[in-house]
Amino acid sequence: MSDADPKGKGKAREERVIPIPDAPSNPYLVRITTHGKINAFVTFALQFFEKHDKIPIVFHTLPPTPAAAKEPAADPSKPKSKPKHEGGIAPSAQLAPRLLSVVEIVKREYLKAMDAGPVVGLYQYNEIGILEDLPEYAAPPEAPDADPEEARRKAIAEQLSGENHVRTKQTPYMKVTLSRVELPPSAKATAQEPLKRKLSKSAKSRAKKRVKKLAEGEAQMEIETT
Repeated sequence: MSDADPKGKGKAREERVIPIPDAPSNPYLVRITTHGKINAFVTFALQFFEKHDKIPIVFHTLPPTPAAAKEPAADPSKPKSKPKHEGGIAPSAQLAPRLLSVVEIVKREYLKAMDAGPVVGLYQYNEIGILEDLPEYAAPPEAPDADPEEARRKAIAEQLSGENHVRTKQTPYMKVTLSRVELPPSAKATAQEPLKRKLSKSAKSRAKKRVKKLAEGEAQMEIETT
């Protein structure tokens, strides 16, 4: 990536390119992030579907699993940045509008990239869930107090303070699956009909003329061969 002009003029930055895997998982998961460029996500999806037409892409806002987050960074000189919460909103919920923007642009550009003629777009499947319901993100159980007397004092203190109900944390997340082929129904996801590109009146007229011309040509060939 080229450095920025110190005066702010003639700035030339290369878009980060997401590599297309040769043997992707099925489905292929793509995490939407705050620092990722929308154009990069869109370009990746279009190139991915061109290379792997039978494999769906799952765009999601799930954070790295706690186990992965504990792993040391590949480059020690670049510490991992902590996710920012705007107004108390978790990143998995905060990134949902960004995910939807990526999905809508991918669907639109996919239709544009197809050959002329009526084309059925990408199948879409939406899923919204709670992060804490997933086993890999569930909070570890609290260790019991070693001292039974201390545990009893805590229970009495909670009762006296009126905290009879434990406050639970619920963090929403979103997944959107895009596929070139229709997928089996799922209880967790809602299906959305693919976009369809229709022919204009002039295009329909030209298509009819081509079909008629081909039919006349075939009829003429049959006459000549008899």
